Amino acid sequence: MEINRRKIQKFAKYSYAITLPKYWIQKHGLEPKTDSNSSSNTSSDAIINMFEQPDGSLALYPTSLEKSAQSKVFLFDLDEVIKKNPKFIEQKGIQLILISYYMNGAAGVEIISKGNIPKKLIEQIEQAQERLLFNWNLNQVSNHKLLIKNVFSESPENIFQEEIPRYIRECFSILIWMLDDLQDALKTESLENLPSLNLQDQKIDRYYFFIVRQIRTIFEHPQISKPLNYSHKKLIDLRLLAKIIEDVGDNLKEIASILVNHYKIIVELNLLEYLQDFFVIIHDEFGILADLLRDFVSEKGSSIGMNENVMSLIQKFRRDGAILETKWMSLAPNTQLIQDGHTFYDYYRVACLIENLESVFKSIFDFTNIFF
Repeated sequence: MEINRRKIQKFAKYSYAITLPKYWIQKHGLEPKTDSNSSSNTSSDAIINMFEQPDGSLALYPTSLEKSAQSKVFLFDLDEVIKKNPKFIEQKGIQLILISYYMNGAAGVEIISKGNIPKKLIEQIEQAQERLLFNWNLNQVSNHKLLIKNVFSESPENIFQEEIPRYIRECFSILIWMLDDLQDALKTESLENLPSLNLQDQKIDRYYFFIVRQIRTIFEHPQISKPLNYSHKKLIDLRLLAKIIEDVGDNLKEIASILVNHYKIIVELNLLEYLQDFFVIIHDEFGILADLLRDFVSEKGSSIGMNENVMSLIQKFRRDGAILETKWMSLAPNTQLIQDGHTFYDYYRVACLIENLESVFKSIFDFTNIFF
């Protein structure tokens, strides 16, 4: 990218001016046109918008780019897709398609078919739209056409950046809620509330997709007229933070599912006490992280250098990890396999449980890596 240097010139009494590169003016059709009734050069298109970036630099762009920045409604030919993949509906492929369009900032998707659109596909779309796609709504135009699009219009001028930290905080609050349910279930040995973790994880996914959609829209449209409240570096940090939270939600949902469906073998392998100790420690650590996250997402910039408070917390988390590892190593080698009443799949799911526990604990350090 070529860097153009320009001298700053004093202009009138209260302003300064710089010249713009000729090729840039011509590229965007900004040459002033002479009005036949006036001696001045005027053109409604020869206008640029500018605003100050968080780093102090000045961004400018032609007003004509505002029109090209509007999101699009994409056409989806169902017949063509089913021709390539006859099991598309059976595999619920439409949900991944919609999520992809949504996260990449589309205004909506128009689904067409020469035949009647199957009811099963419509049900899948409704499930995805209601559970996962914030601000999208399904309209059945006819038996051959569906339209899934924004309920409220979005444009680069009304990107709700303040909603990004809000929904990140909300996602983390749901994680704490999920940990509460797991800790309570293990303490009371009552599992009836654990299936609700699936719905809680869906809430996290819904907010996560919205956060990604907003951040991607900001990056793809640098000509946003509303000045950015966050630097691009900060937005990257928030994007990573949202992904870590979403991953932990998946881990906790999986742990709850394994506990509900394989509780008997977990008890017989004497893992219950270890799980109780694990979630007491994890709940405490996530409570500490919640305070850090609240401050982090509220700041406009990203920290530079090591935060001493975070460093001391990392040392504490490492000590807690050593305690859990010691307990595990005293338990695992002395645990005998049960000969009767359980299948290989039962043992596989117990292994998955341990793997998810490990992922949850490791996520603590992923969080702290972002906080400094």
